[in-house]
Amino acid sequence: MFPWLARSFKQLSDRIAANKLHHALLIQGPSGLGKASFSLQLAQLLLCSARQDGNACGRCQSCLLNAASNHPDLHMVESDKQIGVDQIRDAIKKLVSSAHLSGAKVLIIYSAHTMTESSANALLKTLEEPTANTFLLLTTDKPERILPTIRSRCEKLALPLPDLNTTMAWVKTQINADVDINLAKLFSARPLALVAELQEEQHFSYDTFSNGLDALLQGRLSSTQLAMDWQDSADKVVKWTQYWARLQCAELVSESIWELNIQATKVTQQLRNPGVNKTLVLTQLLDKLALTKAT
Repeated sequence: MFPWLARSFKQLSDRIAANKLHHALLIQGPSGLGKASFSLQLAQLLLCSARQDGNACGRCQSCLLNAASNHPDLHMVESDKQIGVDQIRDAIKKLVSSAHLSGAKVLIIYSAHTMTESSANALLKTLEEPTANTFLLLTTDKPERILPTIRSRCEKLALPLPDLNTTMAWVKTQINADVDINLAKLFSARPLALVAELQEEQHFSYDTFSNGLDALLQGRLSSTQLAMDWQDSADKVVKWTQYWARLQCAELVSESIWELNIQATKVTQQLRNPGVNKTLVLTQLLDKLALTKAT
């Protein structure tokens, strides 16, 4: 279990041991916090037939089936875009039947905010009248997009966010490289997202962006020069610009930074057009960024 989530997991483990766990949990937190892993380990604990010290034993039939990703009483629903009503109905059919191993039945709905209205309505009856020893674990980083009727029938669990030191310490166990402190600040509450970002950094890294930004703000490079150099990584430039602006907003409120965020959103939309002049739109964005120096 991730160190910043261990206490929350222990609290739920104690409730499971006391048979006091609510049948439906809405597990909330930003993307990259570890909600998916937390939910899966919680499901495995619920299914374990020989729990030890608040953890799954790892040796019983349920644990062995989970290790093989083949447990007949663990069901998962997820989608890259929207969770359709047929997916929910299929999952519910599996839940209403008897447990194959005479234990618990668990359904995990990842990114529950992507359920359509029809999907959410199909889930309501199960939330209101679950079958015996059935648990539903819903994860989300956008709880406001979940229907109020769903939210009201779940116990809400907001997972704790790690501080910067905790994030840095954990990331160093995953990545054998130095981590820029400013980059870490951008992802301080999302350690898994930070690791993913570091693993993706090859041609265009945060260091590249940061060094170019320093040169721009000091007048050593122009917006056009940088835009020409960075046009092949345009999406990344926009993302780093938004993160940089977010850091500035944490320290001060500035109209120019607000305008920079608006410009970045426009550029994101413009870059979706196949014929867009990337150098031009990046130049406009970097011009706006350069104006923040004056504030």
